[in-house]
Amino acid sequence: MFLGCGFVPVSNLGKIMVQRFKGISPLDVPWDLFQGDAREALGLVADESVHCVVTSPPYFWLRDYGVENQIGLEETVEGYVSEIAGVMAQIRRVLRKDGSLFLNLGDTYYSGKGESQGTDRKSKKRRFGLRAVDKSGGLDIGYGRKSILGIPWRVAIRMSEQGWILRSPIIWHRDKCLPEYVMDRPRRSYEFVFMFAKDRKYYFDRKHLVDNNVDEDVWTIAARSRNNGKVDSASFPEELVARCLDIGCPPGGVVLDPFVGAGTTMQVALARHCPAIGIEINPAFCEYILKTLTGEQI
Repeated sequence: MFLGCGFVPVSNLGKIMVQRFKGISPLDVPWDLFQGDAREALGLVADESVHCVVTSPPYFWLRDYGVENQIGLEETVEGYVSEIAGVMAQIRRVLRKDGSLFLNLGDTYYSGKGESQGTDRKSKKRRFGLRAVDKSGGLDIGYGRKSILGIPWRVAIRMSEQGWILRSPIIWHRDKCLPEYVMDRPRRSYEFVFMFAKDRKYYFDRKHLVDNNVDEDVWTIAARSRNNGKVDSASFPEELVARCLDIGCPPGGVVLDPFVGAGTTMQVALARHCPAIGIEINPAFCEYILKTLTGEQI
């Protein structure tokens, strides 16, 4: 059931607007979707109102979604780390004291070889002129060409310095993912899912890992997207979200994804009778999410 929408001013000057959509799922579970910048929209979420956050922010210079003010296209590594850590600082505010955060981040290589030519075999979104990681000079960190930047750990360390408790760096083995087209190094097949807590005591249900007889900190999950190519968001499989919620969200707990993409986190949460909050800056993605939440034909 769709309950309505409206524009909400979120700056002191009333100029920055976020559109808010509200509804109730067929299982009678409420949901909220904010169309706007996460850095602004999070100001509309109440303090300590969320039990669990599962999210995958845009990676550093891997996709251009064609949206103004999108995160991921900063000119420096420090700029990107600061933006992500800034959003996570707001997440810490809205998270309950016993809540947890699961943050999926992938890494980026510094090429320094100038503007890319041709197309990328993995994604048409990955070729968009001269990227910061293609410019000479080693970015702001002075790295040599072909170096991996260590972005996930830079973010994790910054967050730890800001008060987060990093409980576990989980390896997501991206089973059956399209292999990288590289000849001079091993092809990557994993990403990190960092499990953070706000306080020393927090909700955690380990039995789901034990009962399913899986490696507890190496999760082999196929990198499949639930939208079947209907929107060009990064893949974020339902099984990955479900496993995070299995261990980190109490029954009926409120779930938030500030970079909700195609809405996977919201869909998985609602199916588990958990109220869901999603934030997405891309209008096309929000349109897709609304159609899936309201049962419209896609």
